[in-house]
Amino acid sequence: MQKRYFPIALLTVVLAVVAVAGYLLPQPREDVPRRVLLDNAGGPVVFQHAEHAFRQKIPCEKCHHESPVRRENVQRCAACHGATFDAAFRKNHVAAFNDNAACATCHHYELAARKWGHKRHQEELGIDCRECHHKNVEIEPEPQNCADCHDSGAPTGKKAEEGTPPNLADAAHARCVTCHEDLFAARARGCASCHSQTAVRDILPGEGLVRLNPMFVNCAVCHGLPAEKLVPGRMDAYHKLCMGCHEKLKKGPYAKDQCAQCHTSK
Repeated sequence: MQKRYFPIALLTVVLAVVAVAGYLLPQPREDVPRRVLLDNAGGPVVFQHAEHAFRQKIPCEKCHHESPVRRENVQRCAACHGATFDAAFRKNHVAAFNDNAACATCHHYELAARKWGHKRHQEELGIDCRECHHKNVEIEPEPQNCADCHDSGAPTGKKAEEGTPPNLADAAHARCVTCHEDLFAARARGCASCHSQTAVRDILPGEGLVRLNPMFVNCAVCHGLPAEKLVPGRMDAYHKLCMGCHEKLKKGPYAKDQCAQCHTSK
């Protein structure tokens, strides 16, 4: 080969290698965004979505907590993490979902009563009926079914008001906690000791309207904390996820003085 053709041949080989590598590397799907613009008071952020998902091979569920097999059903972060967790977000967030199964991201389980051991408490443990039923015979002359006086309802954790019977859940919990403080202190982890649990994902319909038991849509029923304390706002969620991953890998911006590496000036 003449020397004058060597640069051309070398360039051809390099271009061929680049072309093959580009073909073999995973390519972004057309229905998956390449970049996502995240508006923010501190300056908008252009998130390189394809770079993370395809080049870095980060699985969807790493960021999208309940990522189903079908990528078209992956939820937008804003569906769960509102700018402000206020009444408007509570009212409208359901419309943001395109798949009922996503409800199970936050609404994990529904609880049902199970045989908690009435006979065992009475006969084996020797607990007198009045320890659980009213000791004041003017209220309850003879121990009877609690549901005869107490209406069903979700636990509120509020103290009973004089002259108004608490709902059944509050009444039962008030009695049980006197002996089982450890179970109540465990919050959600302690519920399974007395209640059977059904995963919401297994009972939600695949199509149509979402049907969640209103008794368990309130996070505080099991967790003891309201939703705004459990579900971080959009900014906090992004910061915790993005900065936490970068800090773990010791790559990219994650320090508090490196804001300008993600946030662009307006």
